[in-house]
Amino acid sequence: MSETNGETEDELIRATREEFERVAARELCEVAYAGSEADADSEREKKMRAMMGVLVVSVRIQRLYFVIRSTIMGLLSALITLVVVWYFGTIGVAQAVCLGIFVFVVSLVVSRLFDKQIVKASKKIVNYLNKRGRLRAFVLKNL
Repeated sequence: MSETNGETEDELIRATREEFERVAARELCEVAYAGSEADADSEREKKMRAMMGVLVVSVRIQRLYFVIRSTIMGLLSALITLVVVWYFGTIGVAQAVCLGIFVFVVSLVVSRLFDKQIVKASKKIVNYLNKRGRLRAFVLKNL
């Protein structure tokens, strides 16, 4: 499987690949320690469970990544808008539209600049939520 340069630099893809490699290594160790040949169906089932586990973690990271990134963008946009309105006192509709476009672009650029840190924070939050089942269910279902 060949990867393009963009895919190798993407933090979410890297995080997913690392998780998959970790699970695959664990599965290989279990097979090596077993010493006997396992049934083909049970081996296939183990591999399927391992891949599904990686996909579940990947989806959780992606959901939280979206929530964290959106929160950062929203807070930054609100801060910029507050400063502009505070400075001018009031703005009209045309100014609000221009300001909205400008603020969105700025917040998007800033959130992309901190992409690596956002992915790391998402992974830490996923690990934290894995220890607390009800909180995890609430966050992933309602956010």
